[in-house]
Amino acid sequence: MPRFSLKNVLSAWIDPEVFGLTALPMPSQLDAQAGCCVNCGASFVGAQGAIAGADRCDSPAGIDALISLGDYAGPAGQAARLIKGTCWSDGAWWWGSALGKRLAAWPQGTDRACHGVACGTRPVGTLRSNAMLVPVPGDRWRTALRGIDHAAILARAASASCGLPWRTVLARQDPTRQASRGAYKRRAIQGRFSIKSNSIRVPDQIVLVDDVCTTGSTAADCARVFRRAGARWVALGVLARAHR
Repeated sequence: MPRFSLKNVLSAWIDPEVFGLTALPMPSQLDAQAGCCVNCGASFVGAQGAIAGADRCDSPAGIDALISLGDYAGPAGQAARLIKGTCWSDGAWWWGSALGKRLAAWPQGTDRACHGVACGTRPVGTLRSNAMLVPVPGDRWRTALRGIDHAAILARAASASCGLPWRTVLARQDPTRQASRGAYKRRAIQGRFSIKSNSIRVPDQIVLVDDVCTTGSTAADCARVFRRAGARWVALGVLARAHR
């Protein structure tokens, strides 16, 4: 009779690198960084900092500013995999607070043009006090299976750390087998995301919050929704950025 171990059962759901970790990745590990990406400000530990450049970190379409705590290959990426793969809610709060501190370091402004502030070395604009943090909704079935909404925890922790309000505004339009023809047409027009209610007032500035940014297609879809609703400036804040 075959024998099963918890590790073998979970390996289908958890990144294999998670099993090899002997210490939890903490935001304090980023303090010893060797360099930062010139575009997103991601922290590089070791020699990788010397090869970070604009040609390896393109902002997603429709995103005015991309801010990341670290590279996906470093501690920030390990933390993102742990948060998702093992439902590490405490880690989501700690790393979300670190992201909020990075956002709080941006100078505040009231100008509508948003000039003069840099993320890395690239000008990206100012962050006003009426900006809203919005978690990127994940697949509802995977969220239910994990038992935590990691993006919402990150946004709430970042809000507590930087003082900006946060709100769950977006709904994910996941395909369903029983969807009506009208629902399919709406999804084809609106895309994967939509705003939950027409009564929600969208501010001029939106900061999307997620765990990682890889291709940027998800952030681009979210930004498109907010720009149609009247947002003038959309940023993306993540724990880790996957550099090519």
